[in-house]
Amino acid sequence: MLLTDLVTPPDTALCSAAEEMARMASDPFLYNHVSRSYVFGALAARATGTQYDPELFYIAAMLHDLGLTETYMAEDRFEVDAADAAATFLAAQNVEQSRIDRVWDAIALHTTFSIPQKKSPEAALVQIGAGLDVGVIPHDHITPEVMEQVLDAYPRLGFKKAMEQALTRIYKAKPMTAMHNFGADVAHRHVPGFHQPHFCDVLHGADFPE
Repeated sequence: MLLTDLVTPPDTALCSAAEEMARMASDPFLYNHVSRSYVFGALAARATGTQYDPELFYIAAMLHDLGLTETYMAEDRFEVDAADAAATFLAAQNVEQSRIDRVWDAIALHTTFSIPQKKSPEAALVQIGAGLDVGVIPHDHITPEVMEQVLDAYPRLGFKKAMEQALTRIYKAKPMTAMHNFGADVAHRHVPGFHQPHFCDVLHGADFPE
């Protein structure tokens, strides 16, 4: 079966604008990653019968890593920078706030385990799609034939090394955003002098008389 028979991006002006936003801001390896994340999430939804808003999911998937780009990197965690950029984009398109909030959640929470599944189908699918592409979620439901088509359409372009380098750049610039999340793994390995205080030390060092 052809990939286009299984996954078709929504044909709306908003989705086209989001796709162009991602393409213009992202290095090719990153654009292909967010594209694969969308495809993998859509395939997971198809396999499980998950109902979701196609437009919101596509936009969230395509914009979920804007915080790793020079254009949209700000002062917060890259996930939050991306969510804020997506929210600003959607507000400018006069999208209603409740829909903006769903996209913001899906993007901001995509690296946080267990919570997206409690928020919305779109949030769960962005995490599944991105997680599958970075290797933390298995892809047993995708046949080798379909996987070959996905990788032909969106080649990995040295994704593993390129993503590690992109994250390292972020955490060297903003080491505090790596605290107490998966970014600490990257920072410990690649950011000289990075130290994450142990929570127990913080707890017992609190300025209270006990």
